[in-house]
Amino acid sequence: MFRLLLLFLTAMSFGCELQGGIWNNIVTTFRGQTAPTPPTMRVLVEHDAEKVQLEVTGKYSLYDPYTDSHISSRFIGKNREIQAMSEGLKWGEAFPGLYQIKISPDEACSTIIVNGKAYSGSVYVYDIGRTISIVNQVPVENYISHILADFQNSMLHPEVLAAIAIVARTNAYYMTSNPKNSYWAVDGNRVGYQGQRPVPYEIDRAVNSTRHMIMSRTGIYDKVATPFLAQFDGLSPGVSTKELEVSKISLNEANAMAEKGDHAARILARAFPNSTIMLMHYSN
Repeated sequence: MFRLLLLFLTAMSFGCELQGGIWNNIVTTFRGQTAPTPPTMRVLVEHDAEKVQLEVTGKYSLYDPYTDSHISSRFIGKNREIQAMSEGLKWGEAFPGLYQIKISPDEACSTIIVNGKAYSGSVYVYDIGRTISIVNQVPVENYISHILADFQNSMLHPEVLAAIAIVARTNAYYMTSNPKNSYWAVDGNRVGYQGQRPVPYEIDRAVNSTRHMIMSRTGIYDKVATPFLAQFDGLSPGVSTKELEVSKISLNEANAMAEKGDHAARILARAFPNSTIMLMHYSN
């Protein structure tokens, strides 16, 4: 569970008002409370492959995720096929006795490219049954931007896009707390995750203006966030489960509300009436 700053937003807009003085006052008021680091999402990007073309540009470090120990640091990029051998992984060079490797960029300009697709964050390479599976570990905020990058609907009001961003983040928080298995939380193919790519301005604004905001089934005084799986008018988190809560209104109805002056918080109160909007507060 997450320790958090709780903020009820039924009287606020998710647009420029969040950047104003009242926002700064609220953050200052709660400064100093216990604040963990923001969560990261582990996304499966390759599965059961015989071999994978894996490239790293720039400096990077290698770790054994099983022991969380540092293997080595490299100062020059590398582009080789990686495959699972009986004696361990082979990525140009052999790694005897190692059946899992974490690759972390050591500088901002370093990029990890898997079968031609670029990814931010770190990647984990696993030998699972003599096949290669690769998992991308990325900050949740980046993950949300990436999965919404293809969501383009010029007819939607900015407050509806803000609501969509909060729903996507709520799903992400739930899945990080309830991962599919010990290796990854979500299958990238099922959620449309394609790694780094251009994010439309409208989506980028919606994600940034609602940063760290989620829906919770508990209220502001419970001091525990309980995110849940939510589906907003067909926009699914990529899972099939009886626990999936479907919105009570459509995107068209949400858009009509926004056009009349309702903000994202009010839209979500109608769409998911048994939830509360919370702001997670972190130390960085």
